[in-house]
Amino acid sequence: MNYFQLTARIISSLLMTYYLIIILDIILSWIYSPSLSKFKSFLHKLTEPYMRHFRGISWLRFGMLDFSPILGLMVLGLVLFLTQSLSTGAFPTWYDLLFWIIERIWGLIAFLAMLLAILALFRLIMLFATRGHRAEWLDRIDRLLFPIVSKFLGVFTQKALNYHLALGIFAAVLIALRFFVEWGLDELLQYLKIKLDELR
Repeated sequence: MNYFQLTARIISSLLMTYYLIIILDIILSWIYSPSLSKFKSFLHKLTEPYMRHFRGISWLRFGMLDFSPILGLMVLGLVLFLTQSLSTGAFPTWYDLLFWIIERIWGLIAFLAMLLAILALFRLIMLFATRGHRAEWLDRIDRLLFPIVSKFLGVFTQKALNYHLALGIFAAVLIALRFFVEWGLDELLQYLKIKLDELR
């Protein structure tokens, strides 16, 4: 192993450690515990110099949800992918990078689709379970879901649907699309990889 590969491996190890620290910081930010406050503050000080570059991006906010950490992790993941490749002595080709980016973007879209589908199914269950009782946290979920469900279903129909039916259709279509598109994308990428390897 030459010095270049050794340097790339060290940088890759440091980036992987930082990547895991960011994930831990994100997980702990959802947990309220006074006993962890000092540790959480320490992690936040470590991650904030990098993560603040992604905060405030409007298209990554959906009501009360902020997905900017996911973009930060994707960018760091790309650099990590490059350093890991360089540490083995192989510089990734343009199509390796392209496939990596497509797979990560699809991963993000699939994650968001499943998150919204689960949220819609949860809200649908709560509509039947609460039988008309209102709660502030359920209103917040409705404020997040209603415009998304309305725009999504507006692509397929102009008819007004009741909220129960709209949530059910929205969740079912998202889940079906997620698995159908993933199957099609996997097949396409495998086909393209085979063809590009044949051209080498």
